[in-house]
Formats: sequence, C-alpha cells, structure tokens
Amino acid sequence: MKKVIAIVLALVVVIGLVACATTGNNEETTTNVEETTTAAAELTVAGTLAAAFKEEAAKEGATANAIATALSTNAIVAFMPMVQDMEAGYLAGFDADVTGFKACTAFMPMIGTIPFVSYVFELEADADADAFITTLKDNANLRWNICTAAEEMVVEKEGNFVYFIMAPLSFEQEEAPEAEGGDVAGDMGLVGGEADGPAAYDPEAETAEETTAA
Repeated sequence: MKKVIAIVLALVVVIGLVACATTGNNEETTTNVEETTTAAAELTVAGTLAAAFKEEAAKEGATANAIATALSTNAIVAFMPMVQDMEAGYLAGFDADVTGFKACTAFMPMIGTIPFVSYVFELEADADADAFITTLKDNANLRWNICTAAEEMVVEKEGNFVYFIMAPLSFEQEEAPEAEGGDVAGDMGLVGGEADGPAAYDPEAETAEETTAA
C-alpha cells in the first residue's frame, strides 16, 4: 500500500512539473509576441520605410528605381511622392556632394516644405558600403530644409543597395480647432441662410405707405 501511495505521489509531482514548464513556455511565447507587436506598432516613418527597403532590395532583379518606386506606395507615406533618378553631385539633405555610387533614385515629396528626403543608392559590387554609409552620415543635415527639420535619420544596407532617409517621426497632425462663435454662416452675419442686413426694396410696400400718408 505504501508503494502505491509513493508511486501516486511521484506521478503527481511529475505532472505538476510538466504543467509548470508548459505554462512557463506559453507565458514566454505570449510575451515575445506582445513585444514584437509593440515594436512593430512603434516603428517610425523612417523605420517603416527602412524595413520595407530591405524586403524590396532582397528581391531578384531589384534596381534603385524599382525599390524607390515601391517605397513611394507604402501606406505610411502621407504626401504626394516624387521618384526621380539622380546623378552624382549635389543631393538635397547633404552639406557636401555625394559621389561613389553606381545609381541613385530619390523618393521625396513634391512639396518642398515637408521635412522628408530619401535615396536608394546602388553601389558597385566591390564598393566599400560601410565607408559610403559613413560619408552619408557625416555630411547629412537634418535642417537642410529652411522651414522645418527632420527628426530622424536612418541608413540601411542590403546587398549592394544602401537606403538613406531623413524624416519626421510620424505624419500625424492635430485636428484644426473649431472656430469660436458659431458656424460659418453665423460669423458671416447669416441667419437661417438669409442675409442679416437691410430689407430688399419692395415697390408695393412703398406705394402703400404713400397712400396711407395721403
């Protein structure tokens, strides 16, 4: 009888240990999923586009223009995009000429006051990508735009492609406050859709007044 009880107790202990281990694994998995989801939700404009760049650059037959064009259609882009191939020399966002690349395509807003600029560079197969990236960072200027300044700079590389971007953290804007003192009609002196001013000229009313006076 004692042996039976001992065996039962041993089984209970083993089952308990297995259950604890399973619970611990489930909790760890849940935590990892939550952290990944949170990290994805907290991606900035530059972070989102940099991640998209790596996916596009890894595709077979990718080109600088094709990558930039794909990035311009990303859902996070909140402006009218312009995609344009660039030559070595002056590039908006830098204090010195940029050279040493095989091809380059810019992806930026058509409105110049938006603090956003990005470039997809294609380097030669034997180029020193790290040195090129260092040069970009050393000459980049977050305040290249006179009216506004970018809040973040991100540089990523994938194969022989390098992506450079300076952008605001997000494109969210506060809603414009409602005008005080009523609606537009009220502000313009309109009541019920009619002008609040002198009455319209009525010749019949004027004739009636003259007859009464007589």
